Amino acid sequence: MSRSVLALLLIAAGLVLYLKLVEMPTEQKRTASESAARKLLDFKDEDIQAFTLTSLQGEMELIREPDGRWLIRKPNAVGTGGASSGPPPAGMEADAAAVDEFLRTLLLAEVSRVVDESGADLEGYGLAAPSLTVSFHLTSGARTIRLGDSEPLSATLYALREGAPKVLLTTLSGRDVLAKNIREFRRRRVFQFDRNQVTRLKVATARETVVLYKDGHGDKETWTIKSPAETPADQPEVKSLLLGLQDLRAQDFLDDPTDRAATRARLGRPLATFTLREGAADRTLSLFIDPRDKRLAYAESAPHDPLYRITPAVAQDLAKGLFALRNKQLIAAEPDRVKTLVVKRGGLEFSLTREGGGWLVDGDPALQADAARINMFVTRVVRIQAERIVAEKPADLKSYGLAPPRIELIAADAQGKLAGRIAFGREEQSLAYAMGTAMPGVFQVRPDILKDIPGRDELISGKTGR
Repeated sequence: MSRSVLALLLIAAGLVLYLKLVEMPTEQKRTASESAARKLLDFKDEDIQAFTLTSLQGEMELIREPDGRWLIRKPNAVGTGGASSGPPPAGMEADAAAVDEFLRTLLLAEVSRVVDESGADLEGYGLAAPSLTVSFHLTSGARTIRLGDSEPLSATLYALREGAPKVLLTTLSGRDVLAKNIREFRRRRVFQFDRNQVTRLKVATARETVVLYKDGHGDKETWTIKSPAETPADQPEVKSLLLGLQDLRAQDFLDDPTDRAATRARLGRPLATFTLREGAADRTLSLFIDPRDKRLAYAESAPHDPLYRITPAVAQDLAKGLFALRNKQLIAAEPDRVKTLVVKRGGLEFSLTREGGGWLVDGDPALQADAARINMFVTRVVRIQAERIVAEKPADLKSYGLAPPRIELIAADAQGKLAGRIAFGREEQSLAYAMGTAMPGVFQVRPDILKDIPGRDELISGKTGR
């Protein structure tokens, strides 16, 4: 290699090294400095220990607890309407999502430009008597910003940092920050619990009390009804109920002790009361429909908590009874446990018997059965669920078309023991009356399966008639 080429390589390497060690870090610092200068606030979310909002509505202080929760220490007004005549409870829990969104909006805000270096005319920008003053208590000290009027063209807010004279035009929108009040920051979730930790659930209504216990965890958890009858629960229904209770949110709050006591006395007995066992502790929530005005509904979680106003439709939906919570299969069997299925209809009868991986029709090995169709049919039979209960102790089965039934399906296990029986009666209002061995009483089911029950010949390969 010639000396001139070597020299050029050394110069190039030096330039690269200079760019990496000097120019690039300098440019990065300059970019970071410019970005920081554009920020309205020069600190991070984790630095905030508390903050206070001061506006024409009053003063509201929020403080961050060591566990990360936000508490409202100085609410300006609570209650369902107007000013509260009694003192609000101290340290109300705030809605973490609402607080985080508000802080994120402020922390992401930037300064568009400086509109007044001297700050001599604060009144002209709405900063002499600001629409909102936000004071932050940080780990490193305190910061305060004032937010004033909106700039006519951009509709973004003017701001003033405490201790600095410059009037700033920000990227903040008035609707994102100025309208915040105690109702928006207050925790609206009525019943705080971890549904994965719940092991016992009691649902008490005026008609009955249902007690359920959970076995297993995660994907293997199973709920069983222990009272008033021991029976498998409808797993999706129970999980949906717990999710509904966890997501129940207040529309408004009734805090005033006098108003709360008067309203609670007027409400009378609960529509439903839920008792959850989470760990070693039991927690209770009661739901009410106002007897004077069915458009109003309330929830009560503890005597020292407010009455929460909730949506009546949600309250009615959560007040589930035994029928809704139990497994509603009319045959308590699994498809693969069915050895024989007898089909009776219109005075005719035939049987299907499992033999190895296939099926025999009427026990005749000479008949080639359509195994795929029979498997599908048996699965549908044992998974039929009741849509609604008609009579727990029916006096006259004939009125439902069940004496005698139109169609009867009888399942037996490998030992020849009865695995389940379903009888179908007449149809009414797009549902069919039915009885099954898994639940006492007369029910209504969807009539689809009645139209799809195959005839004997349809289950024999090569035949299509009934």
